[in-house]
Amino acid sequence: MAHKAVRMEVSEFQDTFFPLPEGTTADQHPQWPADIFDGLAAGDKLTEHEIQTRFANAINNSDLIPGLKMSISSEKPDIIDMGNSKQKPDTAIFKADSVPTDGRPNWADQLVAVEFKGYYPSQDPFDDDDGKDAKLESDAEKRREVRGQLIDYVELVFRIQHRTALFMILVINRHVRVLRWDRSGTIITRAFDYVDTPQLLCEILWRMSLLSGEQLGMDTSATRLYPNDRDYKLMDVLASDWPGDLASEDRVLKPDECIKNDPVFKYVREKFREAVCSAWPRYRVEVPDGDGVRIFLIGPPSFYAHGMACRGTKGYVAWDTKARRFAWLKDAWRLDYGRMEPEGVILSKLNAKGVVNVPTLVCHGDIRNQKTRTPDIWEAQQPVRSSTPSSTATSVSPSPTLVDPSPSASSSTSLKRTLVEVEVNDESDSEGSEAYTLRRHVHYRIVVQEVAKPLSEFLSGQHLVSVIMDCVEAHRDAVTKTNVVHRDVSSGNILILPKVTYDENDGSPSVTWKGLLADWELSKPIHESEPLLRPRQPPRTGTWQFLSVGMLTENPKTVEIPDELESYLHVLLYFSIRYLSSDCKDPAEFIESYFDAYTFQGGIYTCGTRKTHVIQTAGKLEVRKGMPITFGSPMDYIFRTLLPLFKAHYKVQDHMKATLKDAASKLPTRNIRLMPAPRPPSAAPGARRGAGSIAALKALTAGKLELLAPIDDTPTPEEQRWAAALQNHNFTLGILANAYDLDTEELKWGDDKVEDRVPEDYKPQVPLANAGGASAHTMKRRKTTGVGAAHGGYSLPTRLTQSQVPEEL
Repeated sequence: MAHKAVRMEVSEFQDTFFPLPEGTTADQHPQWPADIFDGLAAGDKLTEHEIQTRFANAINNSDLIPGLKMSISSEKPDIIDMGNSKQKPDTAIFKADSVPTDGRPNWADQLVAVEFKGYYPSQDPFDDDDGKDAKLESDAEKRREVRGQLIDYVELVFRIQHRTALFMILVINRHVRVLRWDRSGTIITRAFDYVDTPQLLCEILWRMSLLSGEQLGMDTSATRLYPNDRDYKLMDVLASDWPGDLASEDRVLKPDECIKNDPVFKYVREKFREAVCSAWPRYRVEVPDGDGVRIFLIGPPSFYAHGMACRGTKGYVAWDTKARRFAWLKDAWRLDYGRMEPEGVILSKLNAKGVVNVPTLVCHGDIRNQKTRTPDIWEAQQPVRSSTPSSTATSVSPSPTLVDPSPSASSSTSLKRTLVEVEVNDESDSEGSEAYTLRRHVHYRIVVQEVAKPLSEFLSGQHLVSVIMDCVEAHRDAVTKTNVVHRDVSSGNILILPKVTYDENDGSPSVTWKGLLADWELSKPIHESEPLLRPRQPPRTGTWQFLSVGMLTENPKTVEIPDELESYLHVLLYFSIRYLSSDCKDPAEFIESYFDAYTFQGGIYTCGTRKTHVIQTAGKLEVRKGMPITFGSPMDYIFRTLLPLFKAHYKVQDHMKATLKDAASKLPTRNIRLMPAPRPPSAAPGARRGAGSIAALKALTAGKLELLAPIDDTPTPEEQRWAAALQNHNFTLGILANAYDLDTEELKWGDDKVEDRVPEDYKPQVPLANAGGASAHTMKRRKTTGVGAAHGGYSLPTRLTQSQVPEEL
């Protein structure tokens, strides 16, 4: 199921989402004039601005939403800094005392979004045709463009506010729809003519005015802070310079530098200061902590995931009011399948077993039973209910839950990386995939002690190797001590953590930048068999650019240790090509073709040819055959040593699969089908050559066919030993350690980090793929923004489907 929209009839929608308060009946509504929208009867003769102005005036002048007001806000962008986004939505509904007066959208205070379009149906993103082959989400380019615009608006509201859902009124000339957005998809009403049937829209707006903030989709576990609030002022104090903060530079500490048991590094407070000094709203948020809750103070997210129908992850530098220290808070809508353990449960196990170089859990849990409702509506409309477990399924090790005290009613084509990432999950043809149901999500928060730096801030090639080595050690510990594999080793999950360490000999303190392997939410026990009847996270999981060749070629495939070790190698290669001195003449083109490319054939997206060539075919680092890439440092030793191991690994794997296939073909079978006797060659269509001429040509091979014996692809004993070296972490760790300590005339470490070698204005050399193509060309696989298809392009998901490109994941 590629789309994520579900349609309801208007009456059913308003009864479900706009219920009347207890003691209020429908006949108690105000009396509304029958001609209230007659000023909009001209239809296509009105401009979009005229429709917008007359509609808003009719609503406000007649007080159709008591206590609320509709405000036009399309003149200027908001003062909130949203990077490159300067979105100016048409209109929004606000509380009467929060209506903006400056013509700006004021994203932080919007209760209900309102969007206007001038032409129906050409600008209607949805189609009410009930025909057999009709699609609710129209493929027409203009209508897709409008749908993408709506998603952009909704995404911004979810990013700035803390939301469980957002209602939107979509006015298209004389027609109107009401929409409800959550992290699983969109529920829409059928379009109706509000000029001819004004009472219908008036009742919807009246009912809307009677709803609580929670019913309107506000997250009640997050409380907005204002300048006069005590916690708001506390955040100002915490953002100021503190003399006891420790500089994070890697160095031996001086005797006069104050060392506390738990020092605050300056970069952490600086990140918090950036948040406080912005125009974004501040919040007090609750996170489950055992049987209670813990309070954290946050500003804007330091990290956010792009997209709407996804986990919607946001990361914050937060102030822990209980421990009185800074921490990292992650807010996400985790997948709500019974057998999937929340990240906090996994981290608690890793911490309990002493796994090194992983985050330290503070607290975590589901938030007030807040779950997406779109899957429930979708399933209720299906003739046969999905076998997906209900949203109330219990986890194997359930996370704490923040209980609501009252019942709920409820990418850019540039290679430049930013704090915006993409969250997409594989769409495999298995139960629980969207071929059967929309994904269920539950609101979840997790807090860890460590506030880390991105991997791009590594100091040198030797330091990069050290950080990777730390994270491979973390992975080894997780496997050997808890039997868990990470399943998403990538650039965003390998972090740098400045720490105060002490010399083994004299105990002198130093600031050391260590590696931290974060984001364990996709991890699971190694070699765990997939249940047949209960859906889990689909098997191809991770970040496309850093997945192994095997994971990108075989679908489905269980993640194994060699796959994870290969992902570490890809991360090391990515940052080496991009930030270290080398003889690679065009790093941007190499990164694009190696990391972003894919091959599309038979409806399946698989590994690009350059990555396949380096890892599986050549076993050496080269731009193309005969054109090696070198760094003039021990980094060459790493790639020269490890790449042949992966080549041998794939040769052994291919040989094993071929052997098994051959053995299976020789097994006796039942009900053997008799094949018809083949026609003689002369009877084959187009076979008109004379027997004499064929005999003469065949004679050319006389006595030579025996020289064409099949090539023996059996791995040599040496190749089998090399492949075996990847079955655990030890050999890889040893190679990294040898490289870290290598110092010869030919290969030695130095100050080899350079400025980003990907130009700011780099434009991809290969256009985005058309998902409908049937070719097997290798094309670029960009980081999807999640709404590219809605804009008319074809954005491919980070975790890909076998047969379709979802419009937004």
